[in-house]
Amino acid sequence: MERVVLVTGAGSGIGLATALEAARLGFTTVATVHRDAQQDGVAAAAADAGVEVATDVLDVTDDDRVRDVIDRHRPWGLVNAAGELLASLVIEVPIDEARAHLDLMILGPARTIRSAVPHMRRRDGGRIVNVSSVASSAIGPLLGWYGVAKAGLSALSEALRPEVSGYGIEVVLVEPGPFATPIWAKARERLEARRDESLEPDSYARAMAVGDEVGKRARDPDHVARVIGATLRAGHPRFRYRVGAGSAAATAMTRFVPTSVKDRVTRAAGGL
Repeated sequence: MERVVLVTGAGSGIGLATALEAARLGFTTVATVHRDAQQDGVAAAAADAGVEVATDVLDVTDDDRVRDVIDRHRPWGLVNAAGELLASLVIEVPIDEARAHLDLMILGPARTIRSAVPHMRRRDGGRIVNVSSVASSAIGPLLGWYGVAKAGLSALSEALRPEVSGYGIEVVLVEPGPFATPIWAKARERLEARRDESLEPDSYARAMAVGDEVGKRARDPDHVARVIGATLRAGHPRFRYRVGAGSAAATAMTRFVPTSVKDRVTRAAGGL
């Protein structure tokens, strides 16, 4: 039986790498992108990789569009990789902007899942892979809203797992560390735009310097894609996969380092 894997946020980064990996593994793959212009880039990447990938345009904050795309493709596998990095001090983000961020990062996956589960139930099984981040449990300087969103996605995955397991649907949570994706450049643009109006401009400058250094050391997103591909092929995958340098350290810091010490480290790193 044909197994369709639909990947959101597949215009670049982890989403694109995952779509190519799923196609390489033999899945019928649909790479969804936020803008129509991104479809040509996906097609070119697929041609370079020697695989076939279908594309579709999907804004995961659009209820009607989500239903339409999911109902047309009826995926066996759903990989929620769409997202952005909202970098700023928590108290300096307008509530409307924070609301839009959470809509994209938490309710976006909830929409795709809500539409996909009925199709998975009818075929007696499926696989849902939510791409979260180590920031869900170890929030770095000026990454507050991003960490909130990723923690919400991780909690959503935890709640979903027992609800759908009786229908043969496996839920997998992938939590990468830093990887080389366009998300870093976009975050830097946000930091630059906010710095001059901030009450803590030095913290923005420090965050940009840290981000630049992390970006230089970040690994290729293909590494994450291979892990996601393995979860799609596994008979019974684990629930949580932490991937990349820094993921183990972030987990250890969350579990074993006192809160007062973590706060001092964060303040020092963020120049606060």
